[in-house]
Amino acid sequence: MNNQHVIIYVMRHIDIGGHIDIPYKKVGITGKGNATLSSRLQQISNTKSPIKAQCVAAWEHTDASSIESAMHLLLDDNRVEGEWFYDKDDNLVERMQPMMALLGGKEIEIEGTEDLYTKSILKKENDTKSVSNQVLLGEIAEKLNEPLRSSTRQGGPTFFSNKTNLTYYINYRKSGGHRLVIGRSKNVFESLNLFLEGKGFDVEKDVKGNTMIVRLSPEVIADVINSTESEFNTK
Repeated sequence: MNNQHVIIYVMRHIDIGGHIDIPYKKVGITGKGNATLSSRLQQISNTKSPIKAQCVAAWEHTDASSIESAMHLLLDDNRVEGEWFYDKDDNLVERMQPMMALLGGKEIEIEGTEDLYTKSILKKENDTKSVSNQVLLGEIAEKLNEPLRSSTRQGGPTFFSNKTNLTYYINYRKSGGHRLVIGRSKNVFESLNLFLEGKGFDVEKDVKGNTMIVRLSPEVIADVINSTESEFNTK
């Protein structure tokens, strides 16, 4: 075990000029503490280049080297080169979080070391994602047979049903293949699973035990909600 390498991090490159979207993430390891993490960022960034490195997630673990190797194997189908992986839907961190929690990784709060230009790009990204979520909410809402209470979160639109007592969380994906998680469904997972499979949907269970369906268009998400609301009995 290498005691010097105790942090597993996920890093990306961003174009501070805002002209290109760079869909790659680096999964690597480094020494202990935010200072070491910041110095690793500086090594990867070229200060005279418009392409900067940004750490988007990090975890502390006593056997970081083994965890890194395991993550690289799991992500191998998306490997671009070395420790860099293609992250088309910008959800690599989201996929890693439950695995790191299961393996006992302690999440590290990332210190804000970005310059003003970088911060402006990050704000622009958040604003763009917020607009995309609002558009997706509208696309799904107009296809629902019965109106549901709704809101938008960072991950995507959410619909609330008083009839079934279910919550429909839609996680936005850039590719258009969004993820639907039906909250408050773990107590009826088996029956809801059978119901939705009977409708032709491939159902999975998320880390909290709720019903999940992935890679769905807005039209199909609306179909799932309409079918569940009109035909599924939660009692």
